Amino acid sequence: MGGEHMRGFYGRVLHVDLTEKSWRVEELPAEVTAHYLGGKGLGTHLMLEHIPPGADPLGPENCLIFAVGPLTGTIMPGSNRIGAFAKSPLTDFYGESYAGGSVGAALKQTGYDAVVIRGRAEKPTLLEISDRGVTFHDAADLWGKDTYTAEDMALARVGVKGAQAAVIGPAGENLVKYACIENNYWRSLGRVGMGAVMGAKKLKAVVFHGGAQCEPADPAGLKEIVAKLAQKAKDNPG
Repeated sequence: MGGEHMRGFYGRVLHVDLTEKSWRVEELPAEVTAHYLGGKGLGTHLMLEHIPPGADPLGPENCLIFAVGPLTGTIMPGSNRIGAFAKSPLTDFYGESYAGGSVGAALKQTGYDAVVIRGRAEKPTLLEISDRGVTFHDAADLWGKDTYTAEDMALARVGVKGAQAAVIGPAGENLVKYACIENNYWRSLGRVGMGAVMGAKKLKAVVFHGGAQCEPADPAGLKEIVAKLAQKAKDNPG
């Protein structure tokens, strides 16, 4: 790799502490983005690095990690998915969940490959993450709202065109161990209780927006592959 990150990665992870209302940026070693390819690989690496052994899944020491892959936000079909990673309150073990929609591309536009959220807020919080920084918004009026209403209210509060939100509803707030995180109304990070982890942190919503771009190493080659895939799909009756 010659000390360079794989194209499609920024090599940057955002760390947010809800207890301290603070944030910092971690510059990843190039070896990490080379070895742990994609949202799942990077998310798993960050879990092992930042969630201590024996952590309570609903405790402040558990981390909720959002991660995307090197093709997220590009023209590649099916590359829009986002992954959420944490110690699962349902299984007390490794937890991963994935969703489609537009929130993955919005995370990529913040200029980070992943976001690690730790701690627990004192009161219901809306977290706004962009390429300009992090803002902690009071979300007391969103607490108790269903996910459709919460998403609308979160995006209205941030007020940025093109922003995307990941939210929880009453199930996550009440720590139901299989609660989901929702985005784009009906897209669900639906496995192993990621919504309960978010609720335990008093985190009602996370809104992503920005203008960062991560160019592929070979834009022309990517266009050629996408065109071939499109033609293959068009000509295949299956």
